[in-house]
Amino acid sequence: MISSRLKEYLKNCIREGKIPGAVLWVGDDKRIYYFEALGNAQVIPKQIKVNKDTIFDLASITKPLCTAMAIMLLFEDKEIKLNDTVEKYLSEFKNSLTGKKTIKQLLTHTSGLPAWYPLYILPENKRIDYLRNAGTEDNKVVYSCLGYIILSMIIERITHLNLAEYCAKNIFKKLGLKNTFFNPPKEIKNIAPTELGNEHEKEKAKEFGDISKIRWRDYLIKGEVHDGNCFYAFNGVSGNAGLFSNAEDLSRILRVYLQGEIVKPGTLKMMIKDWTGGNEKRGLGWWVNPYPGILSDSAFGHTGFTGTMVMVEPKKNLIIILLVNSVHPAVRLGIMPEIRRKVIQIIVSSLKQKSKA
Repeated sequence: MISSRLKEYLKNCIREGKIPGAVLWVGDDKRIYYFEALGNAQVIPKQIKVNKDTIFDLASITKPLCTAMAIMLLFEDKEIKLNDTVEKYLSEFKNSLTGKKTIKQLLTHTSGLPAWYPLYILPENKRIDYLRNAGTEDNKVVYSCLGYIILSMIIERITHLNLAEYCAKNIFKKLGLKNTFFNPPKEIKNIAPTELGNEHEKEKAKEFGDISKIRWRDYLIKGEVHDGNCFYAFNGVSGNAGLFSNAEDLSRILRVYLQGEIVKPGTLKMMIKDWTGGNEKRGLGWWVNPYPGILSDSAFGHTGFTGTMVMVEPKKNLIIILLVNSVHPAVRLGIMPEIRRKVIQIIVSSLKQKSKA
C-alpha cells in the first residue's frame, strides 16, 4: 500500500517537472518499509538516472547531524557548557553583543543573529567584524545560518580540527560510513548535481554589497557544496552546510543516534526537546514538532535548501529520508514544502491503514 501511493505521487512530481528525481527511504530502527529511487539525478547537459546509492548535497541537514552533534559530544566530554558564551572560546568576539550570546542560543536559533549574510563579499579579515556586530538583543526564533557558522568556529577552536575532520573522526569513521563527507573526493561520480551556476546566490548577494570580485561558478555544480558561504568563504566546510551523504548512510546515522550510540540517551533527549515554544519550535539542532496534526509532538527533523529532508517520529519508531535535488538545474523556491508534507501524509496514512488491517 505504502509503495504504490508514494511511487505514484513522486512520479507525478517528476512528470510535472517539479523535481528531477528522488530517493526515499522509510523504515524503523531495524526494518526498511520502503526504499526506492525514481527519476533522474541529472537532467542537463545529459540525463543520468538516480539510484539508491546516489549521494546528495544535504545543505542545512549539516546543522543537526554535524554541528549540533559535535557540540553535544564536546558537552558530554565536559569541554563546553550550553550556557557558555561565544567570547569564552572566541576571544575576537570579546566586548561584542554576539560575544555575549550562549551556545544554547546559537543551537536553538535564538541568538538574535540575522538569518543570512554573504560573508564572502567581505575581505577575510572583516568577516569576524561583521559577525561581532550582527547580533541584536532579540531572542526570538530566527533561523540563522550565521549562528551555526560561529558554532563551527567554536568546535575548531576547542578541538584544533575543522568540522569535517572532527565529524569524520568522531562520527563517520566510528559508524563505518563510506559515503558521508564534506568536499567529496573527486573520484566519486555518483553525486546528484545542484544548480547550473550560482545564479540564485548571486542575486541574493547583490542586495548586500559589491559582488564583482567574486569568482562566481558558471558551471554545473556537482560534488561541490551549493551553499555560497560554505563554498566561497569556508572552502566547503562550515557549520551551516557542506555535508554530502546518501540514504543508506543517513539511515545508519539516525538509527544509531536514536539508540544512544552517538550521543548518550540523556543528551539525545536534550537535543529533541522543544526549547523555544511558539510556532517554530527548536531543539538543539533539530526542528521539533514540524508537522503538527500529521506527526506527534515528539517528532523532529530537518530540511535542506537543496531539497533534502530527514524526519523522525519516535512514537511510531519511524524514520523518513527524502533526498531530492530540487535546485537542479535551477533554483525554484517554494516547491519542496508541499512535496515533503504530502510524502509524510501518505506514509502516515498508509501505516495507519496497515496497522488496522
